[in-house]
Amino acid sequence: METSNFAHVIFQNVGKSFLPQAPLECRYTLTPYITPHPKDWVGIFKVGWSTARDYYTFVWSPMPENYEPGSTAHRAVVFQAYYVPKSDGEFYQFCYVTHAGDIRGASTPFQFRSATPTEELLTVTEDDSNSDILVVTTKTGLLERVEEAQQERRELLKAMRLLQEEKQQLQEEQKRLAREREQERETCCLLRTHNQ
Repeated sequence: METSNFAHVIFQNVGKSFLPQAPLECRYTLTPYITPHPKDWVGIFKVGWSTARDYYTFVWSPMPENYEPGSTAHRAVVFQAYYVPKSDGEFYQFCYVTHAGDIRGASTPFQFRSATPTEELLTVTEDDSNSDILVVTTKTGLLERVEEAQQERRELLKAMRLLQEEKQQLQEEQKRLAREREQERETCCLLRTHNQ
């Protein structure tokens, strides 16, 4: 890794294709062999590029928080939808470019293309109580179910917070009533003593 400049930044989870003109998140790791700079950037390059000026689009690479030289840092940038290439059959790759114009990391090639109907389908096998049922759903349907589950989770967490607050108020009320009862008991004892 020390000898290859292209391995100083490693791109993570780069798919074979991405949707054209849709927001695109790019995750990468800065290895100890590179010192980040506020003017470093990540670009999308058409495969076959020869210099850092051959980029299609780019975004600035954020500086890692609490960065210590010689450490590893995980970063991510997002390319907005209107900057992402259209479906053109070309191959692209992410490249990390330093403030001095040196390319210090390159991803595997990928394309921008719309998902075909067969790519949209997910096949999930269910094996409940030894029954072999094949369930076919779309990614969109699955994402909708995930979003619904996340929304339900958020609502349940909110309800749980409200119940915890109510519980705390009831506990405080219980303590207050216990103190009042103790005071009443003391007053009753004093009155009994006084009457005797």
